[in-house]
Amino acid sequence: MRRLFAVLAVSLLMLVGSAGLAAAHAKLESMTPGDGTSMAAPPTKIVLTFNEPVGSNGTQVQVNSPSGKNVATGDVQVVDNTVTQPVGAMVEAGKYTVEARVISDDGHPVTISGSFTVTHAGHPATDPNATPGAAPSEGNSNTVTIVAMCLVMLVVVALAVVIVRRRPAA
Repeated sequence: MRRLFAVLAVSLLMLVGSAGLAAAHAKLESMTPGDGTSMAAPPTKIVLTFNEPVGSNGTQVQVNSPSGKNVATGDVQVVDNTVTQPVGAMVEAGKYTVEARVISDDGHPVTISGSFTVTHAGHPATDPNATPGAAPSEGNSNTVTIVAMCLVMLVVVALAVVIVRRRPAA
């Protein structure tokens, strides 16, 4: 019986220990235009790609010109792990800052910031390549991890019960 409890305790500790990895917040994988990049013509949109899907409720993206004016226009669009914010006329040359707040799949707010530089004012807006070699989303890996850990736990418990039942009575 002691072995059964030991196996169950170790299995429970492994399950609890690995749950911290599965509940991680969303992390920014890429920003288009890229953080710290320089471009001659301004973009028409800002694209943020995260490592997991994010919620559309509470998502905010602000794009500030060198003089501090917010040039974000229209509604932010959230599709799975991609957030797209259209931007209006960027008539000033200089450094533009991007401030964003999204809600991670686990419900926690995530704040990111970045910047890019427009070198020539007055150029028409261009559409940046929003997905340079991006791999398609593989779904929610947190759910897969949790289900796999539960299945492993069930197998360990079943093996422990079989081992205890096979022992001869003392």
